[in-house]
Amino acid sequence: MFVIPSIDIKEGKVVRIYKGDPDKEIIAIDNPQSIAEIWKGKGARFLHIVDLDAVFGKQNQIELIKKILAVGVPSTVGGGIRNFEIAKRYIDLGAYAVVVSTMVIEAPAEFQRLIETFPNKVVLALDFDEDFRLATKGWKEKSKSIFDFLSAQYLSIRGFLFTAIFKDGTGEGIPKFHFKKISQEFSFKGKINIAAGGINSVEELYFLKELGFWGAVVGRAFYEGKINLFEC
Repeated sequence: MFVIPSIDIKEGKVVRIYKGDPDKEIIAIDNPQSIAEIWKGKGARFLHIVDLDAVFGKQNQIELIKKILAVGVPSTVGGGIRNFEIAKRYIDLGAYAVVVSTMVIEAPAEFQRLIETFPNKVVLALDFDEDFRLATKGWKEKSKSIFDFLSAQYLSIRGFLFTAIFKDGTGEGIPKFHFKKISQEFSFKGKINIAAGGINSVEELYFLKELGFWGAVVGRAFYEGKINLFEC
């Protein structure tokens, strides 16, 4: 299983925020490109880039993300990707995959066009709360259950990213019951499943590996030095 450092960008810095609240920064580090180079030097096989400015309705950070992608580590890119053109631009810049969520609810035709054009370059983010409800628009809105996305129409994508929003940025550890149920329901051959949200120890990484997850996105625990491996 790949252990993937998260580079969340806000106002030109790498940040970690508490439960998706932009006003609750835990970590703020200048020069995101240099952070990507550090992770590359330490042996990271993948990176996960999130444009928090775009998530919260501000101007996207395409030029900065372009510099991070140029570091040369295969990277998923997400955050505020709500139409085909922005997704295509990131793919053209060399993203391993684009991560989309709100688009599937608000612009289903755009999402359908995206997965028909780039089926192996799309990861669907299913950000969930304690009741497995899907959270969109920067986690401000809750809608149907993530299990509604078990339909065959979503199976032409590369895979899924599952984030426990009630644990993200807390350092409290993962909700094991939730990830176990997700692993049982979303077990599709040829699809990658990625876990995120509160991962705080190597033990939790091996728990996710045993469940069959392809990858785990880690933020705070990497920056605080609690986790120092990139594959397990």
